[in-house]
Amino acid sequence: MTADPLVDVKNVGRTFDVSKPWLNRMIEHLPRQFLAAVTGVSFSIAPRETFALVGESGSGKSTVAKLAVGLIPPSAGDVVIAGVSMNDPARRAERRRLRRRIQMVFQDPYASLNPRCRAADIIAEPIRAFGLFQRRAEVAGQAHELLRLVGLDPADGRKYPHEFSGGQRQRVAIARALASQPDFIVCDEPTSALDVSVQAQILNLMRDLQDRLGLTYLFISHNLAVVRHMARQIGVMYLGRLVEMSPTAELFAAPRHPYTRMLLDAVPDLDMTGNPRKPVEGEVPNPIDPPKGCAFHPRCPYANARCRVERPALLAAGPALVACHAVEEARL
Repeated sequence: MTADPLVDVKNVGRTFDVSKPWLNRMIEHLPRQFLAAVTGVSFSIAPRETFALVGESGSGKSTVAKLAVGLIPPSAGDVVIAGVSMNDPARRAERRRLRRRIQMVFQDPYASLNPRCRAADIIAEPIRAFGLFQRRAEVAGQAHELLRLVGLDPADGRKYPHEFSGGQRQRVAIARALASQPDFIVCDEPTSALDVSVQAQILNLMRDLQDRLGLTYLFISHNLAVVRHMARQIGVMYLGRLVEMSPTAELFAAPRHPYTRMLLDAVPDLDMTGNPRKPVEGEVPNPIDPPKGCAFHPRCPYANARCRVERPALLAAGPALVACHAVEEARL
C-alpha cells in the first residue's frame, strides 16, 4: 500500500499437519490430513500506521499474527520487516538484531504474564535480554518509567499479575512490549478479554502511545467497532484468505464483499436507522475439507454456479481489493 512499508507480508501461507499418529493411520488405513490455516495473504503496513485483520474465529487471523513476528515459519511466501526477511536463512544475523524492534501483545493478559514474577521484573526482562541497560538501578528505573507511561504507579511494580485487574494486567503486558523500544507491535485481540469500558481505556492508551512513540501496529480483532477506532486500513479474512481489503472509511461506508456486509450487519445499530440488516448465517466450513470454489459460497445469498467451482481472485474494486465473483460481475 506504500512505497516504503515497514512491514511487507508477501503471499504468505501456513499449512499444519493435523494427521493422526502413524500407528493409528496404519491400523485405520487413514491418509495424512493437512489444514491450510492461511493461504496467499499479502498486505503492507507503512511506518506509524495501523493495519487491522478481522474475521470470525478460525479465519486465520492469529496465525497471520504469529507469522508476522516469526513465532512460526511460513509454509509459503515471506514476511519482510524493515527490509529484512523473516524467513531467509541468509539473513539470520540481521534478523537477530531486528528482534528488539518487534513485539507482541497477546489476547489473554493473565496467560501471557508469568504468575511467579512481579510486574517490574516482567517489564524488565526484555531490557535485560536485549542489553539496553546494564546497571540494576537503571533497569529498575526504566521499568518504573514504563509503568507510568501505561498509566500505572511505579509502586505497582511489586505486585504479582493476580493482584491486578484485567485492564491493569493488559497495561503491564503493553509496558513489557514497549520495554525493548520496538517499532512494530502485533496486537492479537488485546481487548477481547476485557470489559467494554476497560476496552476503551486500553484502545485510547494504544492510540496515544502510537502517536507519542511512532509505533506501527498490526491489529487483530473480531470486533469491527474496535478496528474502526484503531486502523486506517482493514483486511477481512475468511477461512484463511483475504476476501476484502479496504481503507477503513470506505469499508464502513460501502462494504463490497457479502461476508463483510454480514459482519457489519451484525454490529448493533445504536442509531436505530431502521436500515435492513442481514445477520451472519451458517457456520464456518471445516478448514481441513473446505468447499470448492469460493469458500464462502455455502453461506452467500449471491452465489451462483461459478462461485461453486472457481475460486475468486483478489481484484481491485474502486479503492478496495475484493475476492468475489458477484462483485466482479456487478451482481451486487
